Amino acid sequence: MRERTRGFAIATRDLGTKSGELARITQELAAVVALVEDSVALGDVLIDRGLRPVIRRSILDELLTGRVDSRVVALVGYVVETEFAGDVPEVLAGIGEILGSTYVLGDGIETATGARARGYARAIMLDLDRDALLLMLDELIGVTQLLADNILLRRALSGAGGDAEQRVHIVEDLFEERVSAATLAVIRAVVATSNPRSLEESLERIIGDCSVIIESQVARVTLARQVDEVYRSRITSTLEHRIGRELIVEWRVDESLIGGMIAVIGDRVYDVSVARELQRAQQLLAGR
Repeated sequence: MRERTRGFAIATRDLGTKSGELARITQELAAVVALVEDSVALGDVLIDRGLRPVIRRSILDELLTGRVDSRVVALVGYVVETEFAGDVPEVLAGIGEILGSTYVLGDGIETATGARARGYARAIMLDLDRDALLLMLDELIGVTQLLADNILLRRALSGAGGDAEQRVHIVEDLFEERVSAATLAVIRAVVATSNPRSLEESLERIIGDCSVIIESQVARVTLARQVDEVYRSRITSTLEHRIGRELIVEWRVDESLIGGMIAVIGDRVYDVSVARELQRAQQLLAGR
């Protein structure tokens, strides 16, 4: 299991504990693991190295969204995205142990790494709405600027003469009243697991991840013609059901599509346009 996956699982456990839904999350994850073990076809898809992770994740999203807790969907999807294809079933089976543990972020780290904090932060971010994500992004940028400008703070968090626990206490005393609880949890994770000399680098990577998640909540939908609000609402509802979260939709018109639409959501493209179908037909005819 990669450290990023371990961090994501620890955050899922913490979020479930806080909301009182950990038992449900654990049970539903066990059901997903059993499904993967029992279904040869699904298992083959998950370990198929010929399929890009985004494709394998999409298949699971379709299967799980609306049937299990959104945090389970996120956790399973993260495993598929992060782990080697052949390791996915084994890693999924091992996550239940983390959900039932008292494992803390710094446990078992022989060499300081920011990867676990990055996975932890990702799970926290996926649990937030857009406004909270924008706030976190702004706060994390402010923290990195503070570290860059304040040599005394950099020294206090440099690790000289103190361990990770002491650095976490410094962070809590300094930021607890200045940032949101979610941002504080991310900063604690970074300090607890990162090499002290690479704190800023770890934060920059997490800031990048936060920006990507915010962008993934925007759906750019291109239609062949203008449509009314009722039709737009149907499209929005369909896409939100497929993705499993609320979307902000940017509408565009391209008459060359003839009919249908193209929707781009993060790294996913849904092309159901007439132009695309004609292209497919031409390819089939050319192949005869």
